[in-house]
Amino acid sequence: MDSYGRPTDPRPENNYRDTLLDDLHHRLLNDVNAQPEGQYADDKQADIRIDYHGFQIPIEIKKNSHRHVWSALQNQLIERYTRDPETRGYGIYLLFWFGKEKSQSPPFGIWPADAKDVKEKLEAPLLPDQARKISVCVIDVSRPEGSAAANESGL
Repeated sequence: MDSYGRPTDPRPENNYRDTLLDDLHHRLLNDVNAQPEGQYADDKQADIRIDYHGFQIPIEIKKNSHRHVWSALQNQLIERYTRDPETRGYGIYLLFWFGKEKSQSPPFGIWPADAKDVKEKLEAPLLPDQARKISVCVIDVSRPEGSAAANESGL
């Protein structure tokens, strides 16, 4: 906490998932169901499962500080969840971007400059069929440059 009682570190990933689910429940149509920890093939669980009349879309969520942030798109979402027949190969990889200073080192050696750059780097290795069915969404929750909080902490 800072001197004003505001958190200085991001909350756990599931807190962000639950907040997102709460917002989704207010915005989705009545026959669209969004649930945490959706079950998929081989008893694997995605962070969120969207279900619409038997068609499911798994959503895998990571914070950019997670140690598997650069591999989870392929190793979790694509290999574990989208192979379930009810997904038909579709899925969403959702990344909460807290800024470069909070990120795991990328395997390609060049640090992404911002949330848009992260999205491009995550999408780059997707095969054409994957790119058609997999959405990458990066939510920028980093502190804006020049914000009062950033200035107080010397950033």
